[in-house]
Amino acid sequence: MGNTQYAVRNTLNTLPETIRAAIGRHGLIPDGMNLVVGVSGGADSVALAHALHQLEIPFTIAHLNHQLRGAASAADERFVRELGFPAEVKSVDVRKLAEETGLSIEMAARQARHEFFAEFDNAVIALAHHADDQAETFILKLARGAGTEGLGGMPFSQRIGPVRLIRPMLNIPRAEILQWLESNQFKWKEDASNSDEAFLRNRVRHTILPLLEKELNPNIRETILRTMNILREENDWMEAMQDQSQSLAARRRQLRQWLFENGAAEAGFDAVEKILALIDSGEGTTVFELNNRQRVVVEYGKPRFEEGCSQPQPAQWTLSTEKGTGWRPDHGKGAGELPAEASFNAGKIGGSPIEVRNWQPGDRMAPLGMEGTRKLQDILTDQKIPRAQRESIPVVVCRGEIIWIPGYRTARGWKVEGANGKSVHVRIEQNGVI
Repeated sequence: MGNTQYAVRNTLNTLPETIRAAIGRHGLIPDGMNLVVGVSGGADSVALAHALHQLEIPFTIAHLNHQLRGAASAADERFVRELGFPAEVKSVDVRKLAEETGLSIEMAARQARHEFFAEFDNAVIALAHHADDQAETFILKLARGAGTEGLGGMPFSQRIGPVRLIRPMLNIPRAEILQWLESNQFKWKEDASNSDEAFLRNRVRHTILPLLEKELNPNIRETILRTMNILREENDWMEAMQDQSQSLAARRRQLRQWLFENGAAEAGFDAVEKILALIDSGEGTTVFELNNRQRVVVEYGKPRFEEGCSQPQPAQWTLSTEKGTGWRPDHGKGAGELPAEASFNAGKIGGSPIEVRNWQPGDRMAPLGMEGTRKLQDILTDQKIPRAQRESIPVVVCRGEIIWIPGYRTARGWKVEGANGKSVHVRIEQNGVI
């Protein structure tokens, strides 16, 4: 705290009003939305909660017990519960989560928090990031080689996946926050991990920034904030312009924005370039691993963001049959496009059941109108079905032979003979779809 060089104002009454002004200027709490405040028990988040209470803005506290500091974590949870505000509390073993996912402790904690925040309906989540956090973020992003978006720092409002975050204290130095707490005799909990320099941000906070203040510029924090404000303004202008341009720079910016909106932990220059190259190739299905938990799957030129190790569950279908005459042709709009209908030779079917199952590696069929047989894998590739979606393509079989890929075509040898030939009409639809 002693190293902070901001000019500190008398904040006895101004801090809540500064927060009110930021909320109004940036439209941080849209009408009809609930306000949830992330409160750890530390000085910054406790100040934000008390300030909002003084402003008579209703809110609910969200506190996540990371279980990283044993009794101290439990004590923080008790302290937050005793603040006297409506609160929702959740406990997550972040260390175990990090081991299971391969993430760092910091990234696992971030993931756990965002999953917790996503549980609140129709809400904006207020976080207590302040001006000192911005300066630290600038140093971290600069060291990692970030572009102008990263160097512009955290925005006042941001959407990450389903979570909308707001930061109404971004322009307030931490020294002012502490002064306001002390002036109002509010208590808070000190987190010992904030001084643990095993965490990179703490090394920036306690070692690197003070060194820059001493050796380079005593007002380095204010200088960094001015630079970040300029970069954010330029970013806003560039985003307004990017819809008018498909230049490489605009495409890079759009991809980075898409990655961060989906919750990517980072999106460096090399990653963006490689993903763009995969998109431009427009062929097959390729996967780019952002880290050991997050990846971008590019399927025929279209990117999809994935996180975690879960696999999609196989689709389920309803198959109905009806005896009749004549032929109801498949619509042919594309493999797996449901509902679909087709007709088969009743004599060939006999009394055998018609069944539906998932595609399996090694499957082959003899498509009507073609010679020989083809691998289903090749058919689905020709149909531009992404590999990740092939589990959802139904395969209709009779006596072990594939007789129909709904939406594509039926098999040779099962055709109805003539307009009055006896047939079995088959209809397939996705469960729950009418």
